[in-house]
Amino acid sequence: MTWREIPARSLLRRQKRVDSWFLSRCGMNLYRGCGHDCAYCDGRAEKYAVEGEFGAEVVVKVNAVELLRRELAPTPRRRESAPSGFVLLGGGVGDSYQPAEERYELARRALELLLELGRPVHVLTKSALVERDLDLLARIHQRSRAIVSMSFSSVDRQISARFEPGVPPPAKRLEVLSRFRRAGIPVGMYLMPVLPFLTDTEQMLERTMEQAAEAGVGFIVFGGLTLRPGRQQEHFLSVLRGIRPDLEERCRRLYPGDKWGRAAGGHFAALERRFGALARRHRVPPRMPPGLYAGILNPADRAVVTLKHLDHLLRLRGERSSFGEAARTVARQPELACEAQQDLFPGRGAGLAPAAVAVLDELRRTGRSTLLESLLGG
Repeated sequence: MTWREIPARSLLRRQKRVDSWFLSRCGMNLYRGCGHDCAYCDGRAEKYAVEGEFGAEVVVKVNAVELLRRELAPTPRRRESAPSGFVLLGGGVGDSYQPAEERYELARRALELLLELGRPVHVLTKSALVERDLDLLARIHQRSRAIVSMSFSSVDRQISARFEPGVPPPAKRLEVLSRFRRAGIPVGMYLMPVLPFLTDTEQMLERTMEQAAEAGVGFIVFGGLTLRPGRQQEHFLSVLRGIRPDLEERCRRLYPGDKWGRAAGGHFAALERRFGALARRHRVPPRMPPGLYAGILNPADRAVVTLKHLDHLLRLRGERSSFGEAARTVARQPELACEAQQDLFPGRGAGLAPAAVAVLDELRRTGRSTLLESLLGG
């Protein structure tokens, strides 16, 4: 493993709206590239332009914390509205707690700054090293809110060892989550990506959910594998070939070359329904429960997240939903989140179905969605 130190020009990835997966509006890559070397990582895809040999060469943004302070500093525009959502300490092309963190401590220093600034934090990692910072995260949680999540492809030790060679075994990751939970910090599992024909079976999903529940996981967010054509797909298939050569051709047919890496046909939809049925059986919320982010979203973000979560939960049941389109409408017209029901018809909020209008009105009046709470509760 080689580390190359650079002075970065920018750090934060900002979004116009809080995303519904991680409940964050901004996140960061403290490192570019990742020593975990997961076979399925889409950071390998050409789209991300990560230089060098992925999994063996890592760029270290040595000035990351200084950039973070500057980029989170108030400006006239930012003073107009309070921050909304968590700051995500988890990268798309590099885990913040990968092996380089033991030497550089960029994640710990970033947490110290976020504690100072009073910002809520969501940590997403695969590494047990996050336990080193339990003290800081407990202080952040007490002041402004913190969540610690870990990503898994399954809880099978042998599969993990082959496809996630630089990552602690699943049992160790679950043990770390359990320690955070006992310390009073909410924890979640991102069961993504599950691997086709290996960890996406009903038996494997059930086993994973059972062990997650034993660890005290408060929610499980699920997703199938995406394989972008090119470097990412070929690397994954080469690893698969060395373990289960009988599955290589099936995977090639499943991923025929969609530029986004999506599987063919209704594969993802079928996976979601399978997971949704198990989540209801085990009474595991398949999205972050509202109590974990209450009070840290502005009204527009809260409305969009609620509508997106409702849309997802209904699709997990195989039902049609108008809430996804409603979420897009409110994202374009955030003032709809603050208007009373009688102001939404006629003309205002065109395209909003009555069910979405009722959800928005309840959110405005009570800050809650009883429909969302009911669906999350199974």
